Amino acid sequence: MKPDFDKCEKAATQLLLNQVPRSLSVDVRHLQYDRAIIFDTIQNYTIITKSPILFLPGSTILKDGCMLKSHGVHVVLYNKATEDYPERLNWTLAHEVGHIYLGHTKDGPTEEIEANWFAAQLLMHENILRDMASLNHGLSTQEVADFFKVSITAAGKRINSLNRKTIWFCGQSEKRLIEKYRPLEYQALNLIRARSS
Repeated sequence: MKPDFDKCEKAATQLLLNQVPRSLSVDVRHLQYDRAIIFDTIQNYTIITKSPILFLPGSTILKDGCMLKSHGVHVVLYNKATEDYPERLNWTLAHEVGHIYLGHTKDGPTEEIEANWFAAQLLMHENILRDMASLNHGLSTQEVADFFKVSITAAGKRINSLNRKTIWFCGQSEKRLIEKYRPLEYQALNLIRARSS
């Protein structure tokens, strides 16, 4: 089954439209959700539930995070060690929230691609990036990383994937999102101009 990128983009756009933006960067733990979502460390969860989760050497299982659902509540668990790397932690949380908003019931390769695309769209929304690049005659990888508080690697991958994308959709929801975020875009771009003068 092929990933449904359109579904990922729409879900991330709608979640962003439900926010009151204060910054271009998205702090996943502080978003307003229309679902019950709790964030906690895997380590704390094991203490509270008295059910140890094993970290297997060489395994990626629970390396960064996972999501559980119980009684209608989604529990997003992350490895406490990622707290030392805020960009990575935020990406992990966005990825897990993607699983929730995309209605994933299993954890296969397609679902992982979709959760990553959702996370990229949530943290570095395509339409906001394209609008900023248009206003600034381009954006560097470092600027994207700085504005959106993501890693250089994530910013580079996002720029590359958007450069390869042949169709850019900008419907009513996307236009409303740009209008909502444009004051923050100008604020960020004015900082660039102030530094370079």
